[in-house]
Amino acid sequence: MGKKRIVITGASRGIGLEMARNLIGKGHSVYGAVRNPEGASDLQAAGPEGILKLDISDEESINAFCEELADTTESLDILVNNAGITSNDLGADRRQCNPWQIDPQIVLDETRINALGPMMITRGLVGLLEAGDNPVVLNTSSQLGSMIIGAMMPYDVAYNVSKAAVNMITVMSASTNKNISFVALHPGWVKTDMGTEAADLEVPEAAAAIVDSLLSLTIEDSGRFIRWDGTDHPW
Repeated sequence: MGKKRIVITGASRGIGLEMARNLIGKGHSVYGAVRNPEGASDLQAAGPEGILKLDISDEESINAFCEELADTTESLDILVNNAGITSNDLGADRRQCNPWQIDPQIVLDETRINALGPMMITRGLVGLLEAGDNPVVLNTSSQLGSMIIGAMMPYDVAYNVSKAAVNMITVMSASTNKNISFVALHPGWVKTDMGTEAADLEVPEAAAAIVDSLLSLTIEDSGRFIRWDGTDHPW
């Protein structure tokens, strides 16, 4: 496998940071996208090709990021849309966010950040991706975005709705662009700030499995919803 040019959003901590470390260790060129480049010391220590500023909640920031990346490289092979939030990040208690309690604005804001943000990033980078080698867009979703699994876990409707939107964006992208492989990912329940210490998977374990799955994807996989280990997840 040749050296890949890879963008990872939300690369300053958690799964994104560990994926960056893993991919850099394998000899790939990684561009980390973060809200605060000056504070991304752990990512800087990993030796990325570049660290770029990106706030996925802000359209101007997304546009500036895409323009900066286009000035930096002529092509991309992989885009990992990893950055995202939960209702807690918007000041709500996700444990009490069922459909009958939640402020509708929380649903709108979370969907804008978790689903529309990655969609706009992908749209802004599609030219670079189409110039890449076996290009792949990996959209971080969740089992909570599954109509089968998520329906049994209705406690954070905003997060579930946003990840269901990610899934739909993924399959519609796959059906309308046959040059890029679009895949949705359930990363597992991981011990991050979002997943908490109660989770099943350690960050290095999950990230290593995701990287192995990511590097094996081809255009034939476009439109899939996969788990961290590469197996199919129910929609």
